[in-house]
Amino acid sequence: MKKNYVLLSGLIFAASFGFAQNLKVNSSIQGTPKLTTLEKEIINKNVNTKAPGDTLFYEDFANAIPTGWTVVNIAANSNNWIWANTAPGGQYSTNIGALNSTTGSNGYMSLPADLYNTPFPPGGPVAMDTYFQSPAITINPTAAAVLLRFEHYQRYCCNVTNQLVAEVSNDNVNWTTINATGPVGATRGPNTATPNAETLEFNVSGTLANQTTAYVRFRSTANSHYFWMIDDVGLYEGNANNMQLTNWDILMHNSYFYTPIYTILPIPNIPVTIFELESFNAGSNVQTGATANVDVYRDSAIGGGAGSGIVYAANSTIGNGTIASLNVDTTAVTSPFFTFNPGWHSFRFGVNSDSTNQNPASARDRYSMALTLDTVIALDRGEANYTGSSGPPSYVGGGQDGDRAGQLVIIDSVTNGFLATSISVYIANRTENDQLAISPRIWPFHEDSATLAGAIRPPVGQSPFATVIDTSNFGSWVTLPLFPPANLTPGAYYYGVEQTGGGAVGAEMWLGRDQGMDNVARPLTTVFYLNDATPAWISPPRVLGIRLNGSFSTSVEKNVEEIANFNVFPNPNEGQFTMQVSTSTPTSYIMNVRNMLGQTVMTQPVSVNGTLNQQVDLSGFDKGVYFISLETGSDRLVKKVIVK
Repeated sequence: MKKNYVLLSGLIFAASFGFAQNLKVNSSIQGTPKLTTLEKEIINKNVNTKAPGDTLFYEDFANAIPTGWTVVNIAANSNNWIWANTAPGGQYSTNIGALNSTTGSNGYMSLPADLYNTPFPPGGPVAMDTYFQSPAITINPTAAAVLLRFEHYQRYCCNVTNQLVAEVSNDNVNWTTINATGPVGATRGPNTATPNAETLEFNVSGTLANQTTAYVRFRSTANSHYFWMIDDVGLYEGNANNMQLTNWDILMHNSYFYTPIYTILPIPNIPVTIFELESFNAGSNVQTGATANVDVYRDSAIGGGAGSGIVYAANSTIGNGTIASLNVDTTAVTSPFFTFNPGWHSFRFGVNSDSTNQNPASARDRYSMALTLDTVIALDRGEANYTGSSGPPSYVGGGQDGDRAGQLVIIDSVTNGFLATSISVYIANRTENDQLAISPRIWPFHEDSATLAGAIRPPVGQSPFATVIDTSNFGSWVTLPLFPPANLTPGAYYYGVEQTGGGAVGAEMWLGRDQGMDNVARPLTTVFYLNDATPAWISPPRVLGIRLNGSFSTSVEKNVEEIANFNVFPNPNEGQFTMQVSTSTPTSYIMNVRNMLGQTVMTQPVSVNGTLNQQVDLSGFDKGVYFISLETGSDRLVKKVIVK
């Protein structure tokens, strides 16, 4: 059996990510942005891959290193950038193909670091220290915004401090350095490959705007393995007005630092939600009236059927509303997220200003989540989206009895706890899974610990029984009951599975992997335990087909029944309307009316015994959308009201 090994030093990085100092939350990392929208492939972002203005310079490396371009090796060895039109090769890159760029068939620049270190030289791997550089490029001095764009395919090892960078200069002396491991705000860690022929675009106006001469170079420093291939390098005139959404985050449990982004979430576990949006003024003009916006739509019912439109909307001013060219700002949009209607919901993010955006697609993004009446919790999108497999055998030391895989869940304090009854896992269609014995596990996670090993505590949910996998289970879900069911009080947990047998006959645990979600997941979403000679927990950037099943003590059925008897009319209205609510038992509520910013504009107690018709007067408030809610300690009934 052939294992999908990665380098041990990369494993060490994965294990220590987020733990270099302490797991405990601190202000220096709390506001760190997560991902750029250009990297969130799950939502099929429309990336602008055409020049917004004139092409100032373009090179496709046809048939040879172009005249005037130079290759420099700082280490004074033979590990140089080369011209190539074939796969890079190397002991860890045997399945990597050639760069599939726009003009890849006529060649490109390649740094086959893996090949240079195959086999390991005496004394260990040799780090790369080389760059290739353009000659002086004449550009238009009237260009007030300049973009650098290129296509590449990259994977590197073994440390986040390795430099794989693009650099630009206007004098060949002073260089501006850009991290080129991923799009703006979404740089990648070691051992994570980019898509083949990923297009990267960077605003280099700070160095090249209104200049007559430009220099471009690509440098690889300190990495020892894998590859980097680059093609179709260009400089383009940028937009005058282009506010971009370069990053977003959904923080659903704000008392924790390490939190998941769900794809399926039961309604009782919905807490107050904070949205973080990162904006970038990529245009040459100052932008005024800049805002970050979040709209949540109920697109459809679970299983199909019509949705109900917008259920939440909020916005916040970016900075002071005036954003200088090339400025990056992170804005929190904080308000309760109101809905108890199950269905598929889309979170629609955007940044705006008073100017007309010349590239509006770059200012928008969206993410979908199912809010359900059942009690499945998931971080993956289902088997239709599994484009690979993963598990502890993906890493050196994995593939043994005692290996474990888990994914993070927060049981929020807004609930009274969760009774976990089983864990479902998707068995990859791989021969290594035959005769694999697995058993479900739930481990508490204490993020205030100093190490990952100390943060993951002994199981609070498990089973004395094992399920043995055979070929009939390949490519399907297997549900593993917990005996007895585990009562999870509010807190953080990893739910998952342990390999309890099969190692003696070569069985390994490989699960379905939703690679499209890998780039959306927040840090420490997934963990593996490698039970080799030096057992260790690690945190790989992977989302697996593992789901938690159970029930919340809060009565969802009661909520749904009561919502069906809660109404407001007329709606829309001119500020005066009737709130009607019916209950089967006497119930006391707190009525809150909130505006689009989540601010409470009215609150009062309400008692219902049978049917209540109560007049509400908002005529003294601004026109717009309001949310009226009736709340008890465990239930929350919400309706949207439009005042016109």
